[in-house]
Amino acid sequence: MFHSSAHPGRPVDRIWLETLRSFARPVAVLARPQPGWRRLVGQGSVDGLLQRIDLGYWEERTLQVQVTTQRRLPDHVRVFSTLEPDALLSDFLFSNCSPDGPVCLPYVLTPSASQLVVDGTAVEAQRLTYGDYVATLAAIGEETIAVISTAALHDQAVHLTFDTTAIPV
Repeated sequence: MFHSSAHPGRPVDRIWLETLRSFARPVAVLARPQPGWRRLVGQGSVDGLLQRIDLGYWEERTLQVQVTTQRRLPDHVRVFSTLEPDALLSDFLFSNCSPDGPVCLPYVLTPSASQLVVDGTAVEAQRLTYGDYVATLAAIGEETIAVISTAALHDQAVHLTFDTTAIPV
């Protein structure tokens, strides 16, 4: 993981560009992050192949929004991970520690239909609500995109764009 000081709307630092090159696919980022939010980028690999990029938007010590892009791996890779909404929400909640400790809610997932808006185009998605937290997932081409946030921020958080600045030609 790395913490970037680049503009939160469009990461452009060297490590981010190297991550995009390694991923070799478009990566979903917030279209309009709040001024002052900082990013923390996580990666998930399988058999040495970068499969997943988690882009967390933080204010102070609180994770506000996480955008995850997971690509389909080549057919020869037999072991792979999938994005599980309950696991994504649990990870998000675990990252959001209050002064009194981690945020814990009763385990009640509520599914519904929703949309992600990518570069102005609405894409059908699955929405899961867990207390005051929401995860929205959609398959877009060969990628799965997930957005996790509080309910208060979620209408803003589902507006995404794809970063393709370092994809090899």
